[in-house]
Amino acid sequence: MTKLRVDTASRTALSSLSAAKATVAVAGVATSTSKFGGLLTPPDSPLALKASDGDGGGGREWIRHPVSWRQFKCYVDAQNLEPLGRSLETHTEYEAVMAARRKEYGSVAKYLTIHVLPGFIAAAPSHCHDSLAVEDFMLLVNDFPYYLDDGVEHWVMWCRKRLVPGFVAPPAAVQAIQAKFGAAVEWRYFVNPVSKQSVPQLSHAHVFVKRT
Repeated sequence: MTKLRVDTASRTALSSLSAAKATVAVAGVATSTSKFGGLLTPPDSPLALKASDGDGGGGREWIRHPVSWRQFKCYVDAQNLEPLGRSLETHTEYEAVMAARRKEYGSVAKYLTIHVLPGFIAAAPSHCHDSLAVEDFMLLVNDFPYYLDDGVEHWVMWCRKRLVPGFVAPPAAVQAIQAKFGAAVEWRYFVNPVSKQSVPQLSHAHVFVKRT
């Protein structure tokens, strides 16, 4: 999730959380595009969800120990994301900030469209990969990264068009990553399943980079 400023409401929500394991409530996403100015998944998209308006679950659990870059690559290459998660500290802060944004804006997606991604994300087309170009992507540092060894960077790759959940980066995404970090850098890409996305209304992938 791209930077969500921790204001008074966020701190209040954070202070109310215990140090115990946080639970992520799963909410649905409306298929109507009216509330977010065309940013929700269109009703005819194969990725459209059937439920009330709101954010997704973002349901990764926190983990006790950081994952090494070598082990992380093994997990992603095996398409196994279950061992991944945030540290307890980061997860707790993440939950507090998300709750504060939902309370103030109605959803995190609305906050992002106003303060982080104004004018960038367009309505997601039904055909997921049609006409993707490098300029359809924007990479921003994830301020609530997964718990990995030091030196591994976690970025959010926002996209104007709907990305398919999975592990294969479209060619335009590869070009955008290489343009940002260089052709020789090691990286991994994936799009979480919709049920694990905290903001499924706004198409995005996760990109992890290990610079030499």
